[in-house]
Amino acid sequence: MDALPIQMLTVAAYHLPHLLACAVALALLWMWTQPSPGRPLALWGAGLLLGSALLQLALSLVQTLHIHRMAESGSGPGSLFAIISAANVLTGVIASVGLVLLAWGASKAMRTRVVP
Repeated sequence: MDALPIQMLTVAAYHLPHLLACAVALALLWMWTQPSPGRPLALWGAGLLLGSALLQLALSLVQTLHIHRMAESGSGPGSLFAIISAANVLTGVIASVGLVLLAWGASKAMRTRVVP
């Protein structure tokens, strides 16, 4: 039996908790919050976090596939690893921006909240 499907599932399972947390955060902000000044920022932040998590999953799957093909053919790593590394840095920046937007939106919403 080929080890590639098991490796791909392992990579997907490794990213699953982060993906689920980002998806739940986005769903909670979208469906269960009332309109407030910071809500759009928080929605954008959660969306960016989810998008970066999906990109990280895709990059990890591509890297796993490339490693598997390298092992079969006996070739060297090539330039794909440099591209994947640069893309991972970019997804880290996207996630950081998303987290800042989420915190900014939450702080705006909490500042304008009226205490009864």
